[in-house]
Amino acid sequence: MTLAPGRTVLRRYWRAGRISFLVPTVVVGDDAQGLRLWHPAGATFWRLMTPDGRTHHDGTLDELGPTELTPQTWIGGPPLYFHPADGSPWSVWWFFDQHTGEFDGWYVNLEDAVRRWDDGTLAGIDTADHALDILVEPDRSWRWKDEDELAAKTDKSDYWDIAGAAKIRENGEAVIELIEAGKFPFDGTWCDLRPDPSWRIPAELPPGWDRQRTV
Repeated sequence: MTLAPGRTVLRRYWRAGRISFLVPTVVVGDDAQGLRLWHPAGATFWRLMTPDGRTHHDGTLDELGPTELTPQTWIGGPPLYFHPADGSPWSVWWFFDQHTGEFDGWYVNLEDAVRRWDDGTLAGIDTADHALDILVEPDRSWRWKDEDELAAKTDKSDYWDIAGAAKIRENGEAVIELIEAGKFPFDGTWCDLRPDPSWRIPAELPPGWDRQRTV
């Protein structure tokens, strides 16, 4: 399915049968390269949190105990999300300065290949986070992020085993090859993006936001 520019799309991350992270976005483009989504600065997103403010970065869902999907305000520059059309197990996020709009760098989120869904009035993509990420500066220097979280969740219920953790790192190393070579999507593409004033997202979760995960 192709998603039309301007349409609202819910980015939903899942863990243990629950939505762990939900970001409403607007479609910028959807073509042979992949799906591009925009999340305005200061917009609302939702994440699983404990009553004392801990999140998935602080432990597994079992370790965290009771959690609730909690609204949060996006702090910092607005991201452009790119999900490759070839089903690669990662997404790339372009960050832009919230004041000047200048490109600030990339963020590589290692994750399941996304699955799309479209209910007619509402559309979305479903995936699961793999903990390990890559921070990339505009000059393409890079560093791993959350290596400790990947290790801490290995062999834990509802996460990944040792072989799965090795595969996650291998997927990241494949992206690093693109980064160091300056190949797409790290070749300057979309670094000059300026948001259209018409790109808006709902402030509240629309009906159907909690539909069953697409697999």
